[in-house]
Amino acid sequence: MKAKELLPLLVLTLVTLQTAACMHIDSGPPDMQTMKESRPVAGAKELAVRVNYDVGALEVRSVKGADLFAFNLDYDARRSSPQFNFDEGEQARLTLSLNTRMGLNHSKHGSDLSLRLNDAVPLDLDFSTGVSDAHMDMTDLDIRRLRLRGGVGRTEVSFDHAMGEAMESFDVDSGVGNLTISGLGNARVARMRVNGGVGKTDLDFTGDLKDTHNDTEINVGVGHVRLTLPRVDGYAVVRLVGAE
Repeated sequence: MKAKELLPLLVLTLVTLQTAACMHIDSGPPDMQTMKESRPVAGAKELAVRVNYDVGALEVRSVKGADLFAFNLDYDARRSSPQFNFDEGEQARLTLSLNTRMGLNHSKHGSDLSLRLNDAVPLDLDFSTGVSDAHMDMTDLDIRRLRLRGGVGRTEVSFDHAMGEAMESFDVDSGVGNLTISGLGNARVARMRVNGGVGKTDLDFTGDLKDTHNDTEINVGVGHVRLTLPRVDGYAVVRLVGAE
């Protein structure tokens, strides 16, 4: 059987397994709680961010001012257990995870995370999303390294204008859901690796790359990958690796 013929069955199997892993039969009323945290920049010269967000809506944006980061998480305490940790210092580290046990009426009371990151501090970002709807506006952030692991939901990442410093690396596993990354030229990525997964991946390389040489490798897999490239010779080196 060819890869394209296996796609519908594979998608169904992966979605079922991921959903079953966090399924918990609980039809009781929600217990909505809010977690709010922020820290000042203080002596931080770099911030590593690790977010594992399994179910809900996620928004990431830049912020100016004295805060190194700030986030607001609304969650159902009956079904979700958030864990937060922060290590201060020159190499500061933020870790946030959400473990959700989905109930019969979970879709009515999903979690909602809004994360703001300082635009003047170099960032090492690592995001894992599950059954979620994620919107990440990376414009104005000073990102040095970015890792993104998509899940079953929809993930949108945007770079609206050119970054001041080039990004060293951008590694993507798109998962089963839909992933859209726009303005990759503005991200000024030196090295990009993309695993297309089973879902739909849309990569837009337009923008102002400046003098950065971009080297991108895309493993298509059995999913669908669409590329938007600018009409400029020598703009980027893109290698496509696909399965028969």
